[in-house]
Amino acid sequence: MQINGEESRQILKNILRNLYLKTSSPHIDFPIKVIDSPETIKSIVMNYDTFVKNYDFFEGLSRGRLSSNGEEWKQRASMTQSFFLRAHTLVDGPVIEAIYRKHFLIYLNTPKANLYETFVDAALEVMSQVLGIDHPIPWPRALINAMREGLMDLQAMSWVNADQSLIKASHGELQSIFSELLSLWRNDPDVVNLLNTFAAPGKSIPQFDPAGELAQILLAGTETVASNLLWVVECMTRHTNIHAALVQDDAFNYFVNEVLRLFPPIPFVTRVCLKDTEINGVRFAKNETLILSILGAHCDPQYWSEPLLFKARREEFVTDSYARLAYIPFLSGPRVCAGMKLAKQEIKYGMRALLNIFDIKACHEERFIEFGISSRPGLRLEPYLTPRFLESST
Repeated sequence: MQINGEESRQILKNILRNLYLKTSSPHIDFPIKVIDSPETIKSIVMNYDTFVKNYDFFEGLSRGRLSSNGEEWKQRASMTQSFFLRAHTLVDGPVIEAIYRKHFLIYLNTPKANLYETFVDAALEVMSQVLGIDHPIPWPRALINAMREGLMDLQAMSWVNADQSLIKASHGELQSIFSELLSLWRNDPDVVNLLNTFAAPGKSIPQFDPAGELAQILLAGTETVASNLLWVVECMTRHTNIHAALVQDDAFNYFVNEVLRLFPPIPFVTRVCLKDTEINGVRFAKNETLILSILGAHCDPQYWSEPLLFKARREEFVTDSYARLAYIPFLSGPRVCAGMKLAKQEIKYGMRALLNIFDIKACHEERFIEFGISSRPGLRLEPYLTPRFLESST
């Protein structure tokens, strides 16, 4: 099957669209098995030796922590886990706020500025400091946009019977992008030193590439944070009547929790079952691929009142009575997102910086969702940000 870039993106959007439809129409047909029961999802993610990740499309770029399984994943995770565990001490809230403020001021002085790319740039600088580098690791927009598009194409191809020649061509394009990125890194002594810290423990991992490991970490750490922030802004355009209340930490946290409940940047993950298994009455065949619907767990009426309705002060969050197994925006179990705490800090202090510089206007346009590596609003939000003052980025 031949597919082009626009078709591949439509495939991914249709998957997400159908997952949203399934929250209100549970019997909607899917080509593969969808698991949206919080109990069953929890059992599957805890049983990670039987249900393994199949993020092979990431390996069009390079093999790494995101795409590996078993002992190899444990080894890869151990190399970078210390950075994330110490993130709050390496980069505290005021530092994060200052980084985002700097990038918002650059945004104000940039013609045709792109809010998503601004979030990516700020998240990259935060991630760079977490990794011990005091300047942004080279991550040029043109290359990263092309990388994102290439990975989206490969992800879509994994859902259809795409021609192998097309898959091979996409792999080649991604490798070309990766080579350009690597040449930039080799000219940065700090990045070279960082890669060397990965190289020593990586010797026991077959075909280990420290640059590939770093690329996966940066991609995951910037794309999802940028999507989180974009969804918070989008929801604020729909609920302008509560902006004044959001200056209080508790109110802001309730709001963000609700944003992540209805619009998780990673709305689903996929797994492959390695042997015939039964969990909670559901049978899984050997080599069967399945979708774990994070969105489905977040909209389970057994755990959420009026689950399809956005509530800025949802009672389950206000009273801290929500079931943890039904709220997994960063997944759960051994493979929970390593950067979860850092992401929450970035949402808090990134939005604090944004709201000190911009007012957010009301939006009444129809909502639609884009989906690629992560879910994000399909609506351009730049027209809904009004600067409170103009200040030179210098």
